[in-house]
Amino acid sequence: MFDGGLTILVLALIFGGFYYWARRQGLLATEPAAKEQSDRRISLLTEAVAYIGAILLLAGGIAAISQQWNSLGDWGQVGVLAGAAAFFLLVGILVRRVREPAIQRLVSVAWFLSAACVGGATGFAAHDVDSTTGAVTVLAVGVAVTVYSAALWLVRRRALQNAALFAGLVITICGIIAAVARPSGQAHLLGYALALWGFGLAWAWLGWRRYVEPIWVTMPCGAILALYTPSLTVGSQGWVYAIGIATAAAAMAASVPQRNTPLLALGTLAMFMYVTSAVLQYFRQSLGVPAALAITGGLILGLAVVSARLMRATRPPKPEEPGKPEEPGAEEPSHRDLPKAS
Repeated sequence: MFDGGLTILVLALIFGGFYYWARRQGLLATEPAAKEQSDRRISLLTEAVAYIGAILLLAGGIAAISQQWNSLGDWGQVGVLAGAAAFFLLVGILVRRVREPAIQRLVSVAWFLSAACVGGATGFAAHDVDSTTGAVTVLAVGVAVTVYSAALWLVRRRALQNAALFAGLVITICGIIAAVARPSGQAHLLGYALALWGFGLAWAWLGWRRYVEPIWVTMPCGAILALYTPSLTVGSQGWVYAIGIATAAAAMAASVPQRNTPLLALGTLAMFMYVTSAVLQYFRQSLGVPAALAITGGLILGLAVVSARLMRATRPPKPEEPGKPEEPGAEEPSHRDLPKAS
């Protein structure tokens, strides 16, 4: 329970940092703050209470359906999930034209739930009705969620629709590897790691080029996936350390021209984890634990110095104050440039 809460907190900090960076860079297509405040008619407290009521309503409906779930049959279960998907889609369509920010967030949540229900309905239809294998079921769910979420994202390019599209593509890649390649053992895990690593790099690049918006969701999703997936096989495949360290170094280097502090933090954290793990794995037996820890400490100190210098480079330059004196050596305006008195 604690690990799950900590993971959610870390992800919230990462996405919040990318959102703050995107706003500072002017990369969000948002309306002016004054207009947004003038258009706001529903307070945040009212919105939060409404969400609590909706969650309780959904929980009650789920509890009522779960009591009769086994008696519905295979097609009945698929129909319930498909009906829920259609219901959430219809709710979003009916209120999508309302300019109220709270209603706009409701549309994003409703369509995200609709995509999740589509995935659930497809999974039950493939596994229970058609009796397909687990790999084919995962592939079918991934394709269905990807196609459905892509259609919703083309209509409404918001954060939750972007996240649903990303999740669908990840599930599709895993399904393809499981259904087509069918590797076994460590090769199975290595195939997942390399495929998802390449997809993470491509997704982050698409966000950087602003092909898939909003970029404050696309870039961290791709960066986190590309930085994390090499760690799945570093214990058995030592050469994967080179991929992980190179990816972390690339993230740190790419953060400087973009002045992207969250990306720098992600790259630094990944570099720390890969370097520490590599040193402890390869030098613990030959040099002993104290020497390995000393080497790790020296590498971490060097990494901290490099990160501090890069962090300073990513900070935007301060605007010049209007009353600030000019730098020495600046040329004074000549009397020839002054306007002549009439």
